[in-house]
Amino acid sequence: MPALPPGFERASRGGCVLIADAALLPDAEVLLDPAAFEAAFEEPSGEGRAATALVDLGPGRARIWLRRLLHGGALGPIFGRSYFGMRRPLAEVEVNARLLAAGAPVPRPALAWGQRRIGPIFSCAVGTYFEEDTRDVLAFLLDVPDEKHILAAAGALGRAVRIFHDAGGRHPDLHLKNLLLRERESGYEAIVIDLDRARIGIDATPDERMNQIVRLFRSLLKRNVLRTVGARGCARFLSAYCEDDRRLRRAMWRHVDRELRLVAIHRLRYSNSPS
Repeated sequence: MPALPPGFERASRGGCVLIADAALLPDAEVLLDPAAFEAAFEEPSGEGRAATALVDLGPGRARIWLRRLLHGGALGPIFGRSYFGMRRPLAEVEVNARLLAAGAPVPRPALAWGQRRIGPIFSCAVGTYFEEDTRDVLAFLLDVPDEKHILAAAGALGRAVRIFHDAGGRHPDLHLKNLLLRERESGYEAIVIDLDRARIGIDATPDERMNQIVRLFRSLLKRNVLRTVGARGCARFLSAYCEDDRRLRRAMWRHVDRELRLVAIHRLRYSNSPS
């Protein structure tokens, strides 16, 4: 078993292993019961590769956002939920904790869960403390907000992604549902979520930064909400990301032609598949 992240403790029962924030562990031990764990997913709280569930640990206690880990890509149908040990969920918890400590706008990591299936093969899940009063960016856009709110949210998202990158974060799948928004009287706050396979680097190059931003742009196309955001919303995101760093903006812009060629290829694929 890999080393535990700082501040986390381990508990096990039968074939289940729980590695959780020490303050959370006494309440979270209920998840060592496989039936209780599965019951949390009876009413899925999300969509996509990784089933999600909101777990309420009791009155006055934390709420945890649980996400199963599932293999994607060509090997997904073969390996499904099977992982060799718990290295994958623990890596996510560690990266999440390090990014949070560096000031990145990410949720607070709560736990890693595993259930032994056979030998060293586990089913795994990761939990973060639930971010109250938030919704993902796709849900926000599907409500078709007015331009004032679009621009405010775009600015918050641009700043959040910039801070995430400056803290060393590299997200493997930055899209609309992996960004949360919280509306405050003073404006919007944005949070980057789902850090499975995320990593921490020394300094993101302009190429890497533009690649991740264009990946987010492709998500607008795929979900048919680019028109809702509009040119001004896209420009506000980029301005907030770059702030007054003209050198960074110029360096990133050198890579835009190549990225837009990739966008055109993806756009053909989206036109022939459901959003």
